Amino acid sequence: MKLSCAALLITAADSFRGKVLRRRAEQGSIWVPIALPARSVEYLNPVTGETRGAPPSGALVTAAARVEGYQEPGVTYAAPGEQLVSNSTRKSCVPHCTWNCDQPVCEQNCKPVCRAGTCETRCPKMNQTDLEKCHVQCQEPKCNMFCPKNTVCKDNTTLACPKCTTRCEEPQCNFVCNHNVDVCKTVCPEPVCTFDCGKTECPHPKCTMACETPPECSSKPTPPPVKNDEFVVGTATAGVGQAHWVPAPWAACSTTCGTGTQTRPVHCSTKHDEDCGEHPKPATAQACSDYEACQWVPGAWGNCSARCGPGEQTRAVACAGDKCLAARPATTQPCVGTHPECTQCAAVAYGGPNFDGWSLEFKEGEYTVSDMEVMGARCDDISSLKVVGLYCQTTVYEFGDFNRQHKGWEATFGRGAYDRMGLVHGGAKDNDISSLKVHRHASQGADQSGEGSGAGRTGDQTPRSGAAAAGALAALLLARLV
Repeated sequence: MKLSCAALLITAADSFRGKVLRRRAEQGSIWVPIALPARSVEYLNPVTGETRGAPPSGALVTAAARVEGYQEPGVTYAAPGEQLVSNSTRKSCVPHCTWNCDQPVCEQNCKPVCRAGTCETRCPKMNQTDLEKCHVQCQEPKCNMFCPKNTVCKDNTTLACPKCTTRCEEPQCNFVCNHNVDVCKTVCPEPVCTFDCGKTECPHPKCTMACETPPECSSKPTPPPVKNDEFVVGTATAGVGQAHWVPAPWAACSTTCGTGTQTRPVHCSTKHDEDCGEHPKPATAQACSDYEACQWVPGAWGNCSARCGPGEQTRAVACAGDKCLAARPATTQPCVGTHPECTQCAAVAYGGPNFDGWSLEFKEGEYTVSDMEVMGARCDDISSLKVVGLYCQTTVYEFGDFNRQHKGWEATFGRGAYDRMGLVHGGAKDNDISSLKVHRHASQGADQSGEGSGAGRTGDQTPRSGAAAAGALAALLLARLV
């Protein structure tokens, strides 16, 4: 292999280097860099056939030569500059390989290798007088070279050399004199890159694979020319930087009651997002929830459960949002019923049996036969009776002095209307009421229904007199309360 390569390279030397190079080759002082496909670069002495990883000191290194006839088994290589893949099919500027079968296109395993240039700090020129009085002091330029993994080309459809970028901080310079100057700047050349291609790992159908040859790329990065109004005051080799995404803190949630969205800005550490292209960009929005502003909304209080006296009233309370963090307001509270009948107490006596004939109203109090006659009532002529007031009772007596001097019948009637038969069933005799008392019954403070004995009401229940009527009244009040 060494002899065949040597003969091949000597022939190539005759064609493009001339007699001088050929004489130096015969002396063994010329070394040729060999860019072997899928291998690292080696240096070959075409006279001795010796190969080394680096040329000896003082050797003349010629332009790189490609060894014709050497190829990876099953792979053929195109001539330098020839593209085997159309621009519409190409995925990147990396050299491609193609199968003449079902899967004709794949990328070679190539990585960009870049050489960083020398950066210069440049300041404005000054006249001779200024230079005699002042001198420039600058810190060493601080620059870094950034080579994103997947975005190193000018475009992704044309076979070309990889593209890297040098980013520099602003120069820190000043003139040591009576004033400082901050108009200096750092100028760097764009890095020069080439491809280092390893063994191809393409799918291997039963066909021949053809690969493109990496293009010849410049070997020395050169900064832009120095302008007439500036001069170089310092140099430094740019380092190799690593760009990364820098996320800012999350903003407040878009809502204060429920679920919403919060956002944040994310930028590349170099201030150029394309330098961070090989890393996934962190999320700039996410879901959030906040319930601090969610409030309870109480409805109006309902009616008191008792018509008179202590009771309870309720209301609806709803959350104006998904979740309320504060304690829920009360949905019940005590109340006192104030129906008009709670304070009324009166009796209306009628001369007719069905609330007809003459009538006369008696307010709360005691009325003897004389009082009744003075008010216009016809003694011994009351045939029906109405008791008005939730807690009102009327007790009627056979004799005109409330049966104090004579023992006679008496009957008590609660709120309601009592015709002739109702009075009889309640214990009173028709046309035989000589005195009466209109008063509130003793259970007014505890019972809330306010029904009196009521046993003799028309169409109601059977009335009772005396203690029996009082028991019926208590039972009725309890039933109404429950």
